[in-house]
Amino acid sequence: MTLAYERLDGLMAAQVTPFTESGRDVDVDWIGPHVEFLRSMGITGILTLGTNGEGPSVGMDERRRVIEAVKQASRGIGGGLVVVAGATCPSLPDTIRAANDALDAGADAVALLPPFFFKNVDSRGMIEWFSAVIESLPSQGRALLYNMPAQAGIDIPDDVLAGALRRHPDQLMGIKDSGGDAERTGRYMAQVPTEGPGSEFRVMAGSDSAHAALYQAGCVGGVSGMANAVPALVKTIQFAHREGGQPHRPQDQLNELHAILNLFPRVGALKQLVSITSGLPLTHTRPPYRDLDPHEVTALEEAVGQYLIGEAV
Repeated sequence: MTLAYERLDGLMAAQVTPFTESGRDVDVDWIGPHVEFLRSMGITGILTLGTNGEGPSVGMDERRRVIEAVKQASRGIGGGLVVVAGATCPSLPDTIRAANDALDAGADAVALLPPFFFKNVDSRGMIEWFSAVIESLPSQGRALLYNMPAQAGIDIPDDVLAGALRRHPDQLMGIKDSGGDAERTGRYMAQVPTEGPGSEFRVMAGSDSAHAALYQAGCVGGVSGMANAVPALVKTIQFAHREGGQPHRPQDQLNELHAILNLFPRVGALKQLVSITSGLPLTHTRPPYRDLDPHEVTALEEAVGQYLIGEAV
């Protein structure tokens, strides 16, 4: 299995995981139509089982079914969409199992958060943790680091990125930086060798509220949760930056919509918005997340309607 680094230069959707009512089961039949919707809007890859994908709520056997469904729907001309699967669990053995299972199920690469349960580890310990997972993968297995301090409670320090990249320049292909701090993103880029092993490593914009700033800081590709529902808008930010346009205008539009969702339970609101914008059936969350209640649905629909009216004026 090979994966060209250039395939990370587009825009990936951090896909939601669909559940049946009350979160009882994964609704795998929903995945294919959603992938087709994303593909039709210019999305070039899928990050499944991440933060927006409620990854820690998905069981080991369910993970395989999700990845297989995403991969099946992602196949197409030119190798199809890139599929990256979140794999981090609280324990190292479970993370190793989840990462290898994901590759066996067809994922092109795995995404690795830092060991989020442990808040007092030093850089050497974190490098050893990442190395243990990466060294367990087959020789052609690829990994994408995933910096998400708001959700994980810890971030990936600069020296951890540098150390992990020195150890695994051929298998460690990038980092999704969801911190939203362009200065920090720039420091990540400074750890990447200018030539030789590791020089193709990608730093990817991963914060919906800061895509324009992160592209300006040097990110080439991006990963977006909001792209589940409004992929064309998120893609416009990237396109405007590349073409010398005004990426901050679509970024402001995205931030306004993002602020609306943040008035409600976040994952439930995002899934409601996906149904509004894609026309797909409403899919559900799994506890501890919850779906919106009827009053919240009405309020969200009204707020989104006012947003759309404002954008049309």
